[in-house]
Amino acid sequence: MKIRILHIIAAIILIVSTNTIAREFRVAQIPNGSKFGCLNCHVSSFGGTRNAFGQLVQTKYLTFQGDVVWNAAIAGEDADADGVSNGQELQDPTGAWRVGQANPGVLANVSNPGDRNSKPTSIELDDLKMPTTYSLAQNYPNPFNPTTTISYNLQAASYVTLKVYDVLGGEVATLVDVFQNAGIYNSQFSIRHTNSPRSTRVGAGQLSSGIYFYRLTARSPSAGSGHSFVQTKKMVLTK
Repeated sequence: MKIRILHIIAAIILIVSTNTIAREFRVAQIPNGSKFGCLNCHVSSFGGTRNAFGQLVQTKYLTFQGDVVWNAAIAGEDADADGVSNGQELQDPTGAWRVGQANPGVLANVSNPGDRNSKPTSIELDDLKMPTTYSLAQNYPNPFNPTTTISYNLQAASYVTLKVYDVLGGEVATLVDVFQNAGIYNSQFSIRHTNSPRSTRVGAGQLSSGIYFYRLTARSPSAGSGHSFVQTKKMVLTK
């Protein structure tokens, strides 16, 4: 009898542990998922009962292995019926974002796709319109310590690199090196975060205070060779 009880307890622990790992893993499989964490899909931050978005993901947008399928279809649905699509709430209205890419849009404007009382304002929705030009914004905050955000707009699908350099021109970090669709993107540079295969946040823990430069290069395949958008801006790290 005792052995049977121990087996039951062990099975419960395994199920709870597995579900917890799956939830944490899925947070990184939707754009800007880190803002609300488990609340993107659950009514509680501890997991458990799924909200409207979680139910949608569970029934229609999971692979056989249990990974979230983020694409144009799920981005176009409105799970919580608040009149705003899942993609608009997560700052990726077209569903173009993929795991490993810089999170799209503006993190402060992200709302919860599973909570009807959480949705972007009309002004924030206007900000999601496709950009008509290439541009690189000034990092914010600047000066910074420990983290700063770099935002940029892509007028068309492009091969993109975003790199950080010191005052001597030495490359400090590569924040983005990937093909991206047209849209609004942001990437974080942090002095406390280490490199990760699933993150675009790059560490600057070994850097000294001073001036650094970040450069965006975007080349659209349709523009032909030699036609690239290149812009460099200055930022200041303080310690």
